[in-house]
Amino acid sequence: MESKNSGLPPNLETMLVSWQRWLNKSWNDTLAQSKQEIEDSLTKAALFDIWSNCLQDNHASGTLIPEIFIDCYMSIHFACWGLYKYANSCLRSQLETALRFIFFSTHQVEFGWWSEGNESYRSRLGSTDVWGSGYSYLDQLDNVKRFEEISPENRRLFAGTGRVSKIHRRLSTYVHSSVDSLQTKSEQFSPAYNRDNFYRWYDNFKEIQSCINILLILGFLEKFRGISSLNQSSVMNTGIENSIDRESIKTLAGI
Repeated sequence: MESKNSGLPPNLETMLVSWQRWLNKSWNDTLAQSKQEIEDSLTKAALFDIWSNCLQDNHASGTLIPEIFIDCYMSIHFACWGLYKYANSCLRSQLETALRFIFFSTHQVEFGWWSEGNESYRSRLGSTDVWGSGYSYLDQLDNVKRFEEISPENRRLFAGTGRVSKIHRRLSTYVHSSVDSLQTKSEQFSPAYNRDNFYRWYDNFKEIQSCINILLILGFLEKFRGISSLNQSSVMNTGIENSIDRESIKTLAGI
């Protein structure tokens, strides 16, 4: 039976009205409390335009760079709506797509198989993920090894208890619905702005963008050296949060 007011079936109308009310309130509360953080996040997301242009001749970039961007962008939207579980889940997806892109960028045949849904090649990698068990593929790349060597232990991406492993484990708690990461609480069902949850997401967001921009620089160092100094500066100063990381990249890239 359709609603006389909207022409929608009654359950659909109830859902639509409820979500519009919840999401509008969450959005307005988020902007009232944390609008600068959202603006900064959108500025970081815009950096993927630079990477898209820089890497447009790579066979995998047209598929995977837009996916990296949309996960980033949707994470921001979910955070604005108070949907922090899904905002953090998007960040894990964004990281994993970036890691796959680094691999597929130099493995065109495997990328073709993967694009067709054939992932039988992964059995030869000794891992369910293309980046290898314990990130063993990525941490053997020359520029990654050089970055690890010149970085302080707590800034290394993969060596020891690396940052990528740490942030991936943290975000996995949202994907697998550990009790602390549940979207709903006994005292709250509808989405709502929560300062602690927002800034927990924001810290994760900044770390993911930093790791991805570092990995893209290391994976495509010659391409990065070839872009304008203005774009280099944007990626370095906006995309990489920590000054120690920026200095390590400057040393490695000679810029």
